[in-house]
Amino acid sequence: MNLSQILLNKAANKELAHFYILETSAPEEEAKKILIDFTHQFIKDYYQKIESHKQSMTHLMDHPDVYVLGQSHSEDEKSDKSFKVEEAEGLSRFFEFKPIQGQRKFAVVTEAHRINPIVANKWLKLFEEPQGNSTIFLLNPRRTQLLPTIHSRAIHLRLPSPSKVQDAKAWDGFIVDIKKLSLSEFLDKYPKGEAPLHYWINELIRWESEQNDSASPKQELNKWLKSFHEMEVFNQLTATKWTVFYQYLEQQVLPRLK
Repeated sequence: MNLSQILLNKAANKELAHFYILETSAPEEEAKKILIDFTHQFIKDYYQKIESHKQSMTHLMDHPDVYVLGQSHSEDEKSDKSFKVEEAEGLSRFFEFKPIQGQRKFAVVTEAHRINPIVANKWLKLFEEPQGNSTIFLLNPRRTQLLPTIHSRAIHLRLPSPSKVQDAKAWDGFIVDIKKLSLSEFLDKYPKGEAPLHYWINELIRWESEQNDSASPKQELNKWLKSFHEMEVFNQLTATKWTVFYQYLEQQVLPRLK
């Protein structure tokens, strides 16, 4: 289940929080588009699926119950100027009124790095508990270090970068192959492929870190990584290294996927 669906489920159960900080591990030039696109799609889905609005949103500003502060397009020029006090007050005033069309109001602040201490202090109460039925999304494309008083009031969400999503899909396909290929078939296919062995080992480490199993599988992986390092030190044959990797997956990973 993706992050957007998780939030929609919370909204359906009336559990959507007042304040979220959104970040992504993607490079800065990609991050703003990823965060804006995600927020736009979520708010659009919220009004259509949760509140059953029929109108379509082509832009966040199209809905009267949505307030956007900061540059709202990924192609806009970078801005390093702090938000003005008047802009901070404008966001606060937005929440003084009841929603016009829906049951919930949303505010999206697209550039967290533009929040200076003066503006932050004006927004602390707003971040802690906006008036009425409302949610604030603070987008942090530069992963700027924010004031602890802001962090403490938020639920933090991290969106995967497209490259990581693609890696996860590649790993899923790789595991499907491990299930159906014999060792000889595996050795005939993967050592000749574009991705080197270390790529798949790094994907194994990433996958293992995301599992909620006991500590034992992670300890087994650490032991195997040490033994694999020794194989590299002694310049073992490439086929031998791919073989022990296949055997590890067969013994330690596949049984947990049944």
